[in-house]
Amino acid sequence: MALFDPFAKNYDNFYFSKLGSFVDSVEKQLIEEMADFKQGETVLDIGSGTGTYSIWMAKKSLKVTAIDQSTEMTKIAKDKAEKEKVNIDWKIGNAHSLPFANETFELIISVTAIEFMENPKAVLSEAFRVLKPGGRLVIGVLAKESPWGELYQKLEHDPNNLFSQAHLYIEKEISTLLPYPYWLKKGLYLPPVENFDLVSAKQTEKEKQEKQAERAGFFVIRWDKE
Repeated sequence: MALFDPFAKNYDNFYFSKLGSFVDSVEKQLIEEMADFKQGETVLDIGSGTGTYSIWMAKKSLKVTAIDQSTEMTKIAKDKAEKEKVNIDWKIGNAHSLPFANETFELIISVTAIEFMENPKAVLSEAFRVLKPGGRLVIGVLAKESPWGELYQKLEHDPNNLFSQAHLYIEKEISTLLPYPYWLKKGLYLPPVENFDLVSAKQTEKEKQEKQAERAGFFVIRWDKE
């Protein structure tokens, strides 16, 4: 059984909340800015889970292939995609050994997935292998030194919580993931509180992103393949 299988049924519930919706919008904004989507290009979503990003990208006229190890998460993703009437090539597989030929995709993304991988460096090396020259690899990871990171660390000893399995990232670790130049953008400055003013939160997020302030909860990293 894959790590995420027991959590699949309730995984999307967070995004139905006010806080979850805000988090989702901030993270997608950062991913889109860094990924620089181009209509019709081929994209691979590694650790696609319940299809949140795969479906989102398919709606933007990208040709999406999605891979995840969890059959339960992928079942949910397929149902969602069918309801949204988008076409996605769903694969069950291990990201440490991607079932694709060299230089297959123009864009690869992976959002809040490598934190749960046994060997993130191997996963990203595989991603680079299947990326076309001139392509982009973009990942979003949870940041350790933030209010969100502090919350997740409190759960690390609870075996029934998914985040007990996560490795959260500090900024200096990013350079160790792949031996190539990269771009980093930080965001998600709202702490995990249910009661907040949306207008104020958006303004604060904008201001802190412009400054690339410390204590961000989410890092987005991009590598380009020459």
